[in-house]
This record gives sequence, structure tokens and C-alpha cells, in this order.
Amino acid sequence: MKRYADNLRNVNIFETLKDADIEKISRILYVNTYYRGQLIFQEGENGDALFVVLKGRVKVCLYDEEGREYVLDIIGKDGFFGELALIDDLPRSANAIAMESSEILIVRRNDFLKLLMESPSISVNILKVMASRLRAADERIKWLAFLNVEGRILKYLLEVGARAGVRMKDYVIIEKGPSQIEIANSCGCSRETVSRMMASLVKKGVLSMRRKQYTLYPGTRTF
Repeated sequence: MKRYADNLRNVNIFETLKDADIEKISRILYVNTYYRGQLIFQEGENGDALFVVLKGRVKVCLYDEEGREYVLDIIGKDGFFGELALIDDLPRSANAIAMESSEILIVRRNDFLKLLMESPSISVNILKVMASRLRAADERIKWLAFLNVEGRILKYLLEVGARAGVRMKDYVIIEKGPSQIEIANSCGCSRETVSRMMASLVKKGVLSMRRKQYTLYPGTRTF
């Protein structure tokens, strides 16, 4: 699997590693392909692998007792997920589902823990990334608790724009942005509410839309 060494260098927990460490990781991974809608792992099951997205997109989500979905994160190319269960040896805390045909690099828990013992720099990188994700989770809890629905939707789109958009002087363009259902599942509201709130943002000059291309004007705030 040495041919995936370059892909590993694009993953933030591995990007500062030496070539020798990258080569060690590339020797213990394998690749699997998941079709659109396929469950990669389920909340409550034993966690025995770390996953890196080589191609495609994966959503990490939860379901309530009535089956309503809440999207915690969407992982794209070079992103990773599943690291918590590798470290604390507890069951999976969420579900991971392929949003489109996806090619995933997989590192099994026993191999990964052995690698951590041999390469402390990997452990440090993982701690940094996990701290960053914790801060992001705290921020999301804060805006879910204190912002109105319109504010939550705008905040979510700004986060998507910061992560995957193109920043111009006064605006941000998101190509192939999230669907209204994806936005609803990430902001804790219905698709109909998203439609109304996005129309309101357009009217206020904060957002413009053309199909799934969104243009945001961060200088104009509604919250």
C-alpha cells in the first residue's frame, strides 16, 4: 500500500510526519469501497479501525428515538473519522454513512496502537486534532443553544464556506454546497424551515443561491 503514502501526507494527523513514519502507516492500511448510503459503522458497535477518506464523502450522524437524523460532521477527501474508539476502546458514539460512492483507507486498532507506541509524533498530532475537534464541538453546542434558526443556518454555511469554499475579497463561494435536507439535519430543524430561512437570508443580502452554489457575504450579519 505504499502507493497511498502521498494521500496520507494530506491528512492533518499525518502531515508533519517523517517519510519513515508515513511508510510505516502505509504498510498497515487497506482500502475498501462503500456505495452511496452504505453504513460504515453504527453507533454502539465496537470500534476497531480508523478511517481516512480517499475519495467521496461520509456523514457522521446520530438518530433520535423517532428516527430523525442529526448530522455531526461531513468528512470529505483527506478527512478522517473513527479515532475516538481506537483510543478509549469504547463503543462507537455515532453512525458513519457514505454519502456517495467512497473509497476509504482503513487502519485497524491493534496496528494503529502499536504504531502510536513506536512513533510518539503521531500521538501528539492526534491530540492536537482531537483538541481542535473538541473546540469545534463546543462552538457548535454554543450556536445551537443561543442562535435562532436563521442564525444557525448562516453559521453552518459560514463553517462550510471556511472549510470548503473559495474566499474572495468580500464574499465566499461554495460550489456543490449542502442540500436543504443536509442543512436541516445539521441545524436541528426541518427542510421547510431551511427553505424559509434561506429565502430570508437572500432577501437581507447575506446569501445568494444558484442551484447548489451558494455565495455568502460574511460582512452582513443577521445574528
